[in-house]
Amino acid sequence: MISDINIGEYLRLGGIYKDVEGETATEVFKSICSKIDLPKELAPRVLYDALCARESILSTAVGNGIAIPHSQHPILKEDINQRIYICHLKEPIDMHAMDGLMVRTMIIPLSSSVKTHLQMISRLARLLAKSDFKKALELKLGIDEIYPLTQLD
Repeated sequence: MISDINIGEYLRLGGIYKDVEGETATEVFKSICSKIDLPKELAPRVLYDALCARESILSTAVGNGIAIPHSQHPILKEDINQRIYICHLKEPIDMHAMDGLMVRTMIIPLSSSVKTHLQMISRLARLLAKSDFKKALELKLGIDEIYPLTQLD
């Protein structure tokens, strides 16, 4: 049920990371995987391979300087380990977004089921339609400022 998905709580578990380095998507993914706090069940190389595999199919850039790189399939075993990361890049990169804008922020969901994965992506899409949430990402606000903006009607 979509009401069970609380993006704010998933963000608290994942966290917000700033100044992620890399000049290409694969370089950024490598940097992200070495920087973020992953659940013990997930090796950084597994996440890196999953992000690169998905990106090789089609860009995950969604416009407005934002990308949602994700695995094609759930890569977590435990529901309790599900989370979402916000990663602000040190320098924007070209991910061939439809609007032509360079990506400056990546939002990475990790899930343990297809259903939750689709719900996370759907919720993120709805949040990215909200100007206050997009502005918070642009300003690189912390979790305490972003959390209230994650509540949807």
